[in-house]
Amino acid sequence: MIDRDARLQASREARNRSLVLLIFGIFFAAYGALNYYIGLRGWQYLFHQVPFLNPGSYWIAFTIVVLVGTAATVANRFLPQLLRRTLYLAGSYWLAAMTYFILVLLFFDLVRVLDRWTGVLPGAVTERGAFSLAPGLLAVGTVLVLLAYGTGAARKVHIAAYEITIPKPAGQLDQLRIAMVSDLHLGPVDDQRQKRVIEILNELKPDLVVIPGDIVDDSRFFAEENMAADFHQVQSKYGIYAAFGNHDYFNRDLDQVTKLLNQAGIHVLRDSSVKIADSFYLIGRDDKYHELKSGSKNASISKLTNGLDLQYPVIMLAHQPVDLDKTRHAGVDLLLAGHTHQGQFFPFNLVTRRIFAVDYGHLEKEGLQVIVTSGAGTWGPPIRLGSTSEVVDIRLTFKAPAA
Repeated sequence: MIDRDARLQASREARNRSLVLLIFGIFFAAYGALNYYIGLRGWQYLFHQVPFLNPGSYWIAFTIVVLVGTAATVANRFLPQLLRRTLYLAGSYWLAAMTYFILVLLFFDLVRVLDRWTGVLPGAVTERGAFSLAPGLLAVGTVLVLLAYGTGAARKVHIAAYEITIPKPAGQLDQLRIAMVSDLHLGPVDDQRQKRVIEILNELKPDLVVIPGDIVDDSRFFAEENMAADFHQVQSKYGIYAAFGNHDYFNRDLDQVTKLLNQAGIHVLRDSSVKIADSFYLIGRDDKYHELKSGSKNASISKLTNGLDLQYPVIMLAHQPVDLDKTRHAGVDLLLAGHTHQGQFFPFNLVTRRIFAVDYGHLEKEGLQVIVTSGAGTWGPPIRLGSTSEVVDIRLTFKAPAA
């Protein structure tokens, strides 16, 4: 029986590894094709006009720019800290630049095609469907302005406030103030945002601080910079609790991360629950990515609530705002989530709206209330366009239902 279980486990792990490899294969194929398009248009619009530059030299330089972020990720453990951070930032900004270059260049291609068909657009702009210098310069200028604006927007941390009622008594508590901060993505991108987040948390004077995932992006940087220590400054009546998100599981040194967080006073709940002040339950749910990494199933939500006295309020931290019906049926009253970043920067907000029943804000569904935050930090490029970095201030009122 043990051998059979071991074989099944090994088979699941092999399937999961194959799935991950397939996903990464598709991603890098698409990444390569999109960058080839940008590189081709860059040569046609701009660089073919540089007299001392030949196509071979141009493509070598362009390939280095594209691969710099990948190099920082792959060689992460072997690079000195300053170089690792520099390469990471350069690669991250390229991801955002790539997105906007594609949008702008596709628009210009559409203009060129229309001009070729109709001949009505100004020749100074399109040179009758050919590649001219002006659109190339306009594309570069547009992308630089968007990146600069988005960087400034991401550095400002806002407060999103909600007042909600849970129709259950909570022991001696009538009210509870929760501060939620998600998607910190602590690592090489250090723009003082973490310190500002902690200042806001203390300004709010919360009873409870919760972190629903994606705390750490780079465990080596996190440990070397002792970034967890800053959380000792956070003051809250009932402490700080966290659940892990998909990016937390990307770290090879997750045990070390957990140890550092615990030492900083952050209690990590992994498919487990705790009763606080003999008044309400708090559950921390493992992220779905844990199943891919471990090859084993996470506990079901019903199992997490099994054995709890559901006469008390039940609050759950889950990184992704999914399985809402299962969450409701399991007796959870309030789900707190992040992950979506509200798209972080346009046009990805259009994607998150399609994927999730709620990608941002407050949703009430047949007794279950959901709050999804856009997150305090950023993943990849430290920019935001169409979303905000935020700390969430939740004022909960507990009220027994009328007889």
